[in-house]
Amino acid sequence: MAIILIIDKNPTERRVYTTLLGSYGHRFLEAEDGVQALEVARAELPDLIITDILMPTMDGFTLARRLRAEPLLMGIPVIFQTSNYDETEIHRLARASGVTHILRKPAEPQAILRAVNESLKNPTTPTRLPQTGQLQREHLQLLADKLYEKVSALEDANERLRNLSLVDGLTGLNNRRGFMILATNLLKFARRAGYSSSLIYIDLDSLKSINDLFGHAGGDAALVNFAKILTTTFHESDVTGRLGGDEFVALIVDASHSDLANIEARLQQNVSAYNQQVDPERAFSFSMGSIRVGADSTISMEEFLTQADEAMYKHKLSRKRARN
Repeated sequence: MAIILIIDKNPTERRVYTTLLGSYGHRFLEAEDGVQALEVARAELPDLIITDILMPTMDGFTLARRLRAEPLLMGIPVIFQTSNYDETEIHRLARASGVTHILRKPAEPQAILRAVNESLKNPTTPTRLPQTGQLQREHLQLLADKLYEKVSALEDANERLRNLSLVDGLTGLNNRRGFMILATNLLKFARRAGYSSSLIYIDLDSLKSINDLFGHAGGDAALVNFAKILTTTFHESDVTGRLGGDEFVALIVDASHSDLANIEARLQQNVSAYNQQVDPERAFSFSMGSIRVGADSTISMEEFLTQADEAMYKHKLSRKRARN
């Protein structure tokens, strides 16, 4: 297990790496820019750093050179990620900064795993970068600033588009498309690694009554609060999402039946704690179903969702019968 520092101003981009690599047992540190990352690296001494290149305050090029200038940090391997993979200057400056691996953003899971495995198996030989000639710090900074100005507008536009297409605008969870992309990749890698996969399907039963009593603004607030509960209930390596309306889902890798029972109990405890703090009319009630498959399963993600939805519906019916 390695400690990996992920650096990106966009939490969604960081989540791609923590979700994929989390299933392999790695522990993660996160930072939004180079300045914050340098402080984290000094305090935690990670085994690997994966960083965006174009960031405010301190870009990836400068961060890599700062790392190489400090004895305790100079041996940490660095992987660059960038939306501007095809820029010739990117590759030239990366080599000048002592970085071998550059990932296209967004990167294919196989490319991420290959770069991470190679970097961890072949750590950087501790060395300081030359400070004269072509690699002089001022020259690199000048080129980096020029490149940042050239593509920052495109980077911001790409980020907005990715967020619109993959993230639920109300809750901040993955939307259906974002969930399907991340969950499908995680399901594939779970099979290759020999892990089981579990899918939990949740329906917020109380949303209709909250909407009827407090209007759509009250319903939206309830969805946001329920999403926060899900975020605290599930681990960062789990893939969670809002499929639409009052339906939520989570994919978990390598969870036993007892693990699933503990997760369901933790969710119920978190919901109960929330309900004790709000008026009874705003309290949450939910139905939940879970399906677990082995590493040898060939189930598709769509069929996985259908079966988990059916399990959730059975739970909903059993709760209705118990009340009658």
